[in-house]
Amino acid sequence: MLRIFGEAPPAEVHAALAALRLERPAAQKIPRGLALSVPLAGGQWCVWCLEGALPLSGLGPLMTRAQALTGGLMAAGAATAAAKSDPGELAALAQALKAPLKKPALLAGFLGEHLVGRGQASGLVVFTLKKGRVKTLLTSDTALSRVQDLLKNLITAVLAGGEVTSPRRFDVATESQDAPGPEAALILQRLGFARMDLHLPEKAQDGWGALIFEPAEEPAGFAATVPALMQVMHPLSRKTEARGLWRFLRPAALVAGAALLLALAWPVPEKITLTGTAEPENAKVAALSSDAVLEAMLVRVGDLVGEGQPVARFRSVQLAEAAAQERLNIAVEDLNAQGAMAKNDYGAVQLHESRRRLSEARLADTEARIARLTVTAPAAGRVVGALPPHVTGGSFPTGREVVRVQTGQDFLMELMPSNVDARRLRVGMTGLAMFRGLTDREYAIEVISPPALVRDPQSGRDTLQLVARLSDPDDRLLAGLSGYARLEGETRPRLLGLSHYLIEYVRTRIWTYLGLHL
Repeated sequence: MLRIFGEAPPAEVHAALAALRLERPAAQKIPRGLALSVPLAGGQWCVWCLEGALPLSGLGPLMTRAQALTGGLMAAGAATAAAKSDPGELAALAQALKAPLKKPALLAGFLGEHLVGRGQASGLVVFTLKKGRVKTLLTSDTALSRVQDLLKNLITAVLAGGEVTSPRRFDVATESQDAPGPEAALILQRLGFARMDLHLPEKAQDGWGALIFEPAEEPAGFAATVPALMQVMHPLSRKTEARGLWRFLRPAALVAGAALLLALAWPVPEKITLTGTAEPENAKVAALSSDAVLEAMLVRVGDLVGEGQPVARFRSVQLAEAAAQERLNIAVEDLNAQGAMAKNDYGAVQLHESRRRLSEARLADTEARIARLTVTAPAAGRVVGALPPHVTGGSFPTGREVVRVQTGQDFLMELMPSNVDARRLRVGMTGLAMFRGLTDREYAIEVISPPALVRDPQSGRDTLQLVARLSDPDDRLLAGLSGYARLEGETRPRLLGLSHYLIEYVRTRIWTYLGLHL
């Protein structure tokens, strides 16, 4: 149990007073425990009596704690008033406190209810002073919160008047008409109170203060200890330490901000990232000459083929029927020519022979088309594109690509830019590309064609596309590999490059809704 004594220590401490009256904190053993003394100004000491046995190892931290608590009470300017108050007041306050109050607003409300409940006041307002100005003002009930601005103005006017005695009482009956008299009278009339006491920190320095409405007749009662309790529970020294730390952090923050602004304003080449696929620069395609059904695929992607080597076999029911029809026509014309010769009708014989020759020509053309259904490699090289074997039996239209043969080692990259990036891309731009599966190497590229709209033959959708050449391809590259390319654009401030998409979006919106060109 901890008890605080000021001018009137108990009898068991009298014998130890001689040893406790030192210019520094001291400790002395007493019959029921330990006494700690903290020197005060004016030849006074604050004596703390602790009951029970205490280990010597905890004496140092205990004296430091007692000195800190004593300094908090004195900083609030209420140490003397606390000494004159009823010793049972703190015990009653501790008994009424059900749980820790971490927020100053909750503590102010609790103290106000305690004062009203014990008949020592009708309302409470606590505030903090910083450099002669009111920063935080907390009220115990909502009625007082309606006049917060008037209360701040009153406290400011009192501080501006010079030397102030604390506490200062404002009474409706005796208040003069000089400032701040009218402000105090107006506040009291609005709230329906007859008087109020203003408690300021010592010498009006930074700290906690209080306004007590309808205070008890004894100005040094428990109400006068409210600023000291607020200082002990929520000391303003923490904010002072934070401000001291900010003195060191502020230059560092200014330097970091200046470095950031310099980095954003520094001109650097724009980086434009695009997606694309690798395609061989030199390749030949073998396409289907007629509508046909795939019978067998003879090669796969990656195979080496020679020129004229069969790569796929197709069949066409229409061509087979057309060839059979032409053979039948030839046989019919032969029979008709023999019948006309038997009748000695030489004109009819010549007509049937002409029809026979025409059918023979159509038959030869049909057979040639049937022969072309066995597709051959257009050139010697590596197969980089082919119909998959699992589509055997499927029907394909005329012009469908069957195989694509790469005849050289050069590769291109087909890039797909967005509409926003299209106007920033030009022929001759350089950069680096990286492909999935080959992330251990970057390939240098150069744009060789401007962006253009290309229609996908399968989906019919138009997309932007531009072509770049890879300057140093290797054997690991395969046609169809997807990847990313990072191109270097114009040299501009880094901020403009980072905010390019936002600027384009804002421009579009402004033009859409306002019709302005920016």
